[in-house]
Amino acid sequence: MATPRFQPKDGRLLAVVLLLIVLLLVYLIGVHWWFVAPQLQFSSDMQDLRDQHARYSRTIEQKPDIDKRLAEVKAYEQGNQAFMPEADRNAAEAALIQRLKQAMNDHVKNEARCQNNGTQSYAGGEEEIYKRVTVQARLRCDLEPLAAILQDLESGKPYLFVDQVMIYKQQTYAPPGAKAPVTPLDVRFNLSGYLREPGKTK
Repeated sequence: MATPRFQPKDGRLLAVVLLLIVLLLVYLIGVHWWFVAPQLQFSSDMQDLRDQHARYSRTIEQKPDIDKRLAEVKAYEQGNQAFMPEADRNAAEAALIQRLKQAMNDHVKNEARCQNNGTQSYAGGEEEIYKRVTVQARLRCDLEPLAAILQDLESGKPYLFVDQVMIYKQQTYAPPGAKAPVTPLDVRFNLSGYLREPGKTK
């Protein structure tokens, strides 16, 4: 006679397994998600708050050192001669024109060979971190004094920048057999400097 496959002890084991599954479901649904999980989240939030408090406490302790560094940076910026000292754009443009005139006076020996044909303000260009002030200049000048003038402008303080340089050679007519007169070059460029004021903002 064949032995039955299902024994009473198997039923007891199945009942125990089912009971454990039921108890686990009751715990998950009735206890864990309503009581344990919020407590775990609360504990995690409290730990985060304690970590933030510790960081803020360390920052507060470093405040005297931070204030000292900020004062040093501010003093350095105030003494930085790279920026133009003028307070507004109009005054800075006048200073740029005066700087150009001074450079011409220092390097031009014959005024007939190097003249300033005019300057005007220029408000174009992209915004930068600091406010840029630019004037457009036009000279009729020989190459030698022109090179000395441009070097003078870019090598002093406050820092000035020469860009957009365009040089044209004047065409002159000379009769056959005669030597063509040497005429000054027609030179146009932008002369710029920076004010200690913020320009482009993020």
